Amino acid sequence: MNQVLHMLRDLSSRLIHRCAVAADNGVTLFTPDGMGNYAALWTRDFAYMTEYAGDLFNTDEIRNALVYLLEHARSSDGWIPDRVDHAGVAVYAAGSPEQPCGEPNLDNGPFAVILADCLLNRLSLDDGRKFLLRYGPALIHGMTAIPIAADGLVYNPPEKPHSPYGFTDCICKTGKLMMESLLYWRACRMLSKNFEKFLLFPQEQKEFSERASAIEASLDLTFRTDEGMLLAATGDCRQIDVWGSCYAAAIGFPLDTDPIARWLIGNQRELLQNGQLRHTSPGEYWEKCLIPVAEGEYQNGAYWATAAGWYALAVKHLDPELAAKVILDAAEYFAKEGVFECINGSYRKLDSYVVSATNVYGAAKELFYEIPYEVWEKLGRSGSIC
Repeated sequence: MNQVLHMLRDLSSRLIHRCAVAADNGVTLFTPDGMGNYAALWTRDFAYMTEYAGDLFNTDEIRNALVYLLEHARSSDGWIPDRVDHAGVAVYAAGSPEQPCGEPNLDNGPFAVILADCLLNRLSLDDGRKFLLRYGPALIHGMTAIPIAADGLVYNPPEKPHSPYGFTDCICKTGKLMMESLLYWRACRMLSKNFEKFLLFPQEQKEFSERASAIEASLDLTFRTDEGMLLAATGDCRQIDVWGSCYAAAIGFPLDTDPIARWLIGNQRELLQNGQLRHTSPGEYWEKCLIPVAEGEYQNGAYWATAAGWYALAVKHLDPELAAKVILDAAEYFAKEGVFECINGSYRKLDSYVVSATNVYGAAKELFYEIPYEVWEKLGRSGSIC
């Protein structure tokens, strides 16, 4: 396993180096891919890179890129950008500026908070306090801009929908949303923790703690299916959300994860391809899209490494061998074929996609210490790259 862990670390490092571009003001922007396709600093992609491969960044790189995003928060309503390009042009919703997929993405604010938490964990009390005094209001406004239902869950109005979580930003999920609520919950907990730690914004500290508690009381009751999985939404696309269910287990959201793990294990053959994971149940596609997406491609049935680590973390306690195999299968595919945004048989989209590697690397670091060595050794002897 050491060999695989080092391989994933080196691969992530190379991709991060390839994706870096200089903004006009000299700040280094970390774009989603090394091919120049997504030519901007994307809030969620950089948050994933920082959370799962933070050991490959220095503190100034994280701080400068985060400040670049926060200084482009929309003054009229507080929305955090979806992305900002090298010239400082900010875009708040998925799609092109001329033809956005919907209203501003519902995950922009939470991912900015996740980035801020990664940074604040590295700063001294004095430096962290200074950062929050300057940028705490932008983080607060970015969170309070997001529409919330009476029970605390993130809500997407069907009459004028927002583009939702960015890795389903083409999908028209409406009503109360599950994955977006998980992200909001994490961000609320992080803000509350940091406001308490740095002795700032006491009213907001209390408010965000209460918002997180409301989500804990509502999410399982609202989205749990008879199969034990979690639905994506209560309106359009009221379907099992494979990624979101895995994420709930991976981040330690307070709910019973055994039914999720059992379903994931039982459906592994159809959900996984080369250690990469599809969004929806086997044979199922999203009921409604914001823009056309062919079945079996991109966010509508292709397989992504971005979420593979969450799958592994979700099943590790019931099937540690499967968890290890997912990591090894993804690493072997990366080594032999490349690191794509998503795949499906001969279909491959966008080589050198950074978070495909960093997210698997992040899970591998955690699982390395939790899965017995004998399991890794057994799989290695049966043909994996370790």
